[in-house]
Amino acid sequence: METAIAMESSDIHFDNGVYPAVICHRCGTKIYPAELLEPHLDRHQIKDLYLEGELKRLQFAMGRMR
Repeated sequence: METAIAMESSDIHFDNGVYPAVICHRCGTKIYPAELLEPHLDRHQIKDLYLEGELKRLQFAMGRMR
């Protein structure tokens, strides 16, 4: 799990209101409320693990075709 989280602040302006948000360092998305940043980063990690598994399956299949 990623431990170093840069808490870069930014604001979301919507409907004449200003909401404090944080920016995801991986995709640049503004997250509000800030407590949702950790689950957002977990979803990035889950996606990375899924893509890594798919890549291994593809490499295995390509190796068998030779």
